[in-house]
Amino acid sequence: MLMTPFTLTWTLFLLAMLGFGVALWAVLRRVPDRSRRLALVGVAVANWAMSTLFTFERVLDPAIPEFVFSQNWPSHFCTLVTILLVPAMWFRPDPRRRWLFWVRPLHTLLFFPGTLAAFLVLFSPAAEYTELPVLHTNTLFYLVHALNVVLPFVHSALGYYRPRYRDALLSLVWFTIVAMGVLAITVFARAFVDPAANYMYFFDPMGAGILVFLWELIGIPVLYELPLVPILAPVLLLMCAMHHGVEALARRASRRPLGAVPA
Repeated sequence: MLMTPFTLTWTLFLLAMLGFGVALWAVLRRVPDRSRRLALVGVAVANWAMSTLFTFERVLDPAIPEFVFSQNWPSHFCTLVTILLVPAMWFRPDPRRRWLFWVRPLHTLLFFPGTLAAFLVLFSPAAEYTELPVLHTNTLFYLVHALNVVLPFVHSALGYYRPRYRDALLSLVWFTIVAMGVLAITVFARAFVDPAANYMYFFDPMGAGILVFLWELIGIPVLYELPLVPILAPVLLLMCAMHHGVEALARRASRRPLGAVPA
């Protein structure tokens, strides 16, 4: 039983994660607000712990000498999403507390680019993450990325975040801000720590799906990723439309609004 995309094992894994998301929503939808958020934070912390365990297990594995910590700081976008899910699952916007101005942008970033990035990784992981048994720490790679998808959707279904069409476009702004920060970290790492550091694939697509095509088309580090903005915009808008459609169907079936948060 090998964990490789589009195999029976991989398909069953995705179905199990979908079932976990539905079950988590079903259990939490009727419990008090504080218990809901504690449970979501607990899952997010467990997800971060699995991500950390997986990273250091590979760094310390003598069979993978090329997997070094200097190239695996917590600066890859999916790793940042895993970390940011912890505060995102607890905090919610509150107009009475102006210092929480950052909460909705964070939810927007995680719901749109965050879930999309994790979803794409699940379907097109690098070759080094495939052809390994399901009962192997490598499966944590798939589990973490799956939870990066599941948590924002459960969070939204519980009523803590209502995605809007303008959010889909704004998420590209927040993503660009994060990318600029990661670029600064990457340039520093390449200059002073490891010249092979390549966070968010700024300097080499490393076999990552559409990035390979853009690299072959443009071939200029950093700049070759710029076309992602117009490419992703309609995809993110479609995600929002699909979410609204599913929510509308659920409302019609239940005859009441979804996700009313208990006081």
